[in-house]
Amino acid sequence: MNRLHIGHIVTSVIIVLVQILLLKNIQIVVFDRFTLSVLIYPVVVIFLPVEMRRSAVVLIAFFLGLFIDSFYDSPGVHTAALVLTGFFRGTILRLLEPRQGYRNNVSIGPKAYGLSWFLYYLGVLLFVHIFAYFSLDAFTFVYIIKILVNTLMSFIVSYLIITLYKMIF
Repeated sequence: MNRLHIGHIVTSVIIVLVQILLLKNIQIVVFDRFTLSVLIYPVVVIFLPVEMRRSAVVLIAFFLGLFIDSFYDSPGVHTAALVLTGFFRGTILRLLEPRQGYRNNVSIGPKAYGLSWFLYYLGVLLFVHIFAYFSLDAFTFVYIIKILVNTLMSFIVSYLIITLYKMIF
């Protein structure tokens, strides 16, 4: 295990603790109908090392999702959304692969592959996760407007927070 992996584990623990202890309690209701939730824990899966196999990513996503669900009292919603995110991660990485390819032992971030690549990669996977989360939470597309508005509001806030975090650290 190298320094990059240890750093990722420590950062992941801090992100999960912030999500559970602080952000879990922050849910803003807009117009008595829509809910804004700040979801930063998907970055644990999104920022896993590029060379990690899909099966390992999905397994990590599964156990992390179960852990998050145990604190949110949501029966499998976070787990399913995170597993879906982990599953699509490899496909998105292949679609966005830079011409020179990915470098081993490099943390995913704006310094490694450029700001525009990073913002696009983060945006796609975070949107997939948040849309899946609100879709599974509603469990019907009868509420599609509510799902889309909740997704957009939560995506914008979560995306800004994660981007600022990654730019600063």
